[in-house]
Amino acid sequence: MLKKITALILSLAVMLPCLGINAFADNDDIRMNGRYNLKYKLVYDEFMKDTETLEEVGKLDRKVVFISVSDGEQQAKTVCGTGKKLETALERAFTKARATDVTPLWFKLDVVTRVEEKSYTDFKTAYAGSVGGSLRQGIAFNDYFGRALLETQINSNGWLSYETGELDLEAINKHFRRTGKMQLEKIPENLYLFNTQSYFTDSINTAYKLTTGKFSNSGRRTYVMNKERLEAIAEVSSHYLADMVGEDGKFIYGYYPIDNEELEDYNIIRHAGTVWNLILQYDMTKDKSLLGPIEKALDYLEDSFHYMNGTTAFLNDRGTLNVGGNGISLLAFVSYTEITGSSKYIHLIRSAANGILYMQKENGGFTHTLYKSNYKVHKDYITVFYDGEAMYGLLRAYGLLKDKRYLAAAEKAGDYFIDNNYETLNSHWISYGFNELTKYSPEERFFNFGLKNVHGYTEKLTRVVTAAHTTNETINAAFELYHRLKQSGIKCDMLEEFDEAMLLKAIDKRVFYGMNYFVQPEQAMHFKDPQLVLGSFVVREDKFRIRIDDIQHFMGGYYLYWKNYDIIKSYTAE
Repeated sequence: MLKKITALILSLAVMLPCLGINAFADNDDIRMNGRYNLKYKLVYDEFMKDTETLEEVGKLDRKVVFISVSDGEQQAKTVCGTGKKLETALERAFTKARATDVTPLWFKLDVVTRVEEKSYTDFKTAYAGSVGGSLRQGIAFNDYFGRALLETQINSNGWLSYETGELDLEAINKHFRRTGKMQLEKIPENLYLFNTQSYFTDSINTAYKLTTGKFSNSGRRTYVMNKERLEAIAEVSSHYLADMVGEDGKFIYGYYPIDNEELEDYNIIRHAGTVWNLILQYDMTKDKSLLGPIEKALDYLEDSFHYMNGTTAFLNDRGTLNVGGNGISLLAFVSYTEITGSSKYIHLIRSAANGILYMQKENGGFTHTLYKSNYKVHKDYITVFYDGEAMYGLLRAYGLLKDKRYLAAAEKAGDYFIDNNYETLNSHWISYGFNELTKYSPEERFFNFGLKNVHGYTEKLTRVVTAAHTTNETINAAFELYHRLKQSGIKCDMLEEFDEAMLLKAIDKRVFYGMNYFVQPEQAMHFKDPQLVLGSFVVREDKFRIRIDDIQHFMGGYYLYWKNYDIIKSYTAE
């Protein structure tokens, strides 16, 4: 898996002509110094072109640079160089970097552009209770940078507690011992927080100036997000997911990569959503090597169903029967059937849809969970997600089987959601569901509600700085509905007040912002096991969590954007 992901990450850049990249032949006969010289020249030249950063650096009395090197398998080693002159600082850092004797597959230059002094007391106050990963400044423990850490080192090693705002003195001293620096007796009363501009190169003959935005939008290269780029990302992401599928069809659920901790809990509903997304990524890439893992994961999901009788089945979620689980499982089985032409799961599709009918109430809502032992109500309501999943699953089953009971039940559920103001929840599953419903029941009330679900919400999505990884799905499903409505000519009150420009702006922003969570080499290099995170999507806010459903939702939004790319671009062109 790990070597494959590395190769795919490299191909992500190589295969896209807009970058103008030529492969760098890293032959065995190239001496180590030659490799270092080439890497250094690439980032140095990129830095020297950056007149804005050079101007900022020129204002500082002390010039400070960091160089980080990794062989792609081990955590990067980071060294620091300082001097009154920039060239002196660069030369000192480069000399130290070569002395690490690391084969430099990945090479990063960080140049300090701004320094501010702050008391440790104020620092702790600022970060106690803050959003995880929100520190985006490095920390020097004296003004001459004798002992200093990049923020990427601090965050990827978990050296700052976002609960208390305290730095982990013991772990930091362990790092200083390992790297030959004097230990700290205590965290100093005053810290020196610094900003950097980063430049990076990997084993292809180019260099990137990395972003310096807020929160997660920092420290990565940027791409033009066209269809070819999306397919290349799917190639990487799908293999990461596929390689998490075991022989029994069960996924590795995820990791906390700071400590390489594997997540022990397992959620069969998230399993269902993940295999559905893997099928969609197969639709993007047409990579037949994905079919084996997909089929194993589907068989594991099939084995998790409990039959009440020969034609009614429920997803068994640890002893309870879950209506949302039925719905999202239908997405997986129906998508597989449509994309591959297989009829293997037709009986299960019908039985799972019948299970949803069994759990629908007279008013159109759904009972969310039943006891497996006696089919009595376990919990009447848990989350809006289950409602949306059930509705969407019924509609996908209807699209395949044309059983009118499924459409009628979905319409009944739609009216229940309208009557109970579900639009205030801005749910991605509701957005999916009403987009699907309006394909078969193009009624004004359903279009109105689908637009209400994102009306006003789109403006918020242009401002939010965290991942909110389901938002890309919410607004891209809403775009499909909006486009269909405009094409249909159906009268709809919401259409007159709906802000099309804001919808398009929100789509653009979320598509760009989601890439902050896609782990590329410049980010992976600072973790204990770079290969564990490379090519995944992480949730920075939760200790860089990697979980199968996180990847599902990020790539679910990108699938919709890919599918509608040409239509969306026709709107933005207008």
